Amino acid sequence: MIRIKNRKRFKIFIIISVVVLIVLVWCMIWINIEASEHGKRQDLTTNKNVASAVENVENTKTNKSVKEDKIKEKPEISEKNKDVKSGEKPNDTNKINTDKPMVTPEKLPGDQEYSIYNNTLIIGDSRIEGFKLYSGVKNASYFCMKAMTIDKIVEGKQVPMDGKSVSVYDMLDAANYDKVIVGVGLNELGWNHIETFLADYGKLIDSIKEKQPDAVIYLQAVLPVSKSKNDSDKVHNNAQIYWYNENIIKLASDKGVQFINPAAALVDGDGYLVSDATTDGIHLNSQYCKVWAQYLAGLIK
Repeated sequence: MIRIKNRKRFKIFIIISVVVLIVLVWCMIWINIEASEHGKRQDLTTNKNVASAVENVENTKTNKSVKEDKIKEKPEISEKNKDVKSGEKPNDTNKINTDKPMVTPEKLPGDQEYSIYNNTLIIGDSRIEGFKLYSGVKNASYFCMKAMTIDKIVEGKQVPMDGKSVSVYDMLDAANYDKVIVGVGLNELGWNHIETFLADYGKLIDSIKEKQPDAVIYLQAVLPVSKSKNDSDKVHNNAQIYWYNENIIKLASDKGVQFINPAAALVDGDGYLVSDATTDGIHLNSQYCKVWAQYLAGLIK
């Protein structure tokens, strides 16, 4: 049997031990309660995150479905649709509808084929320059130059013609023309905004009307390129050309002038520029410049 010498101190020790034990038990209970509450909060947050993620996935699927439906419902623009809005780009296509030019060519007698170009001014870029050099049409007047664009024409850029530098306005003031043919668009295919091209084109048409009120104005289609050029060039390709021609058709209609498309005589069955007609896929050789001139003569009769 153990004898306790100081009973008072022993009692104090017992009391302190009991208090400490109670505090420890209370702390353990409090920790367990907090841990349980924290687990519940974490589960709730996780559930919310999962629900949010599921909702996002569903929304993504819904948006994708809506976009796909809109794409499916988007109509294609065809050559027959004359209500195409300026700047709206149609679905890409490598083929150009050349079966029905806006003006049907008329077969002319041999001695009259090129006489149709009397009193005619032809405005354009390097393709028109090739036409001037190789078509055999010597009785027309020309305003053309390599790398020419519609903005340069409207701004009054001067080019060497018949030994002197002239602007398009000088040419329009130089004589009274029966016909004015404009062939531009090739060098503008890479422009960021087709609206700029159309606005400048409209200004040129207005100037021609003002200075040559009795002349018939023809807007020539941008001619197609060859298949090899089409497949290798992101800018000079037939889909881009088709888009520009659709807008030129609308511009011609809005301005009350004629749109002509001589491409039918220059392309293969798939709408590409005949490979024998060109060496670079864009510019016509001497033989096909003559074909071009003969077909164009029937369009402007």
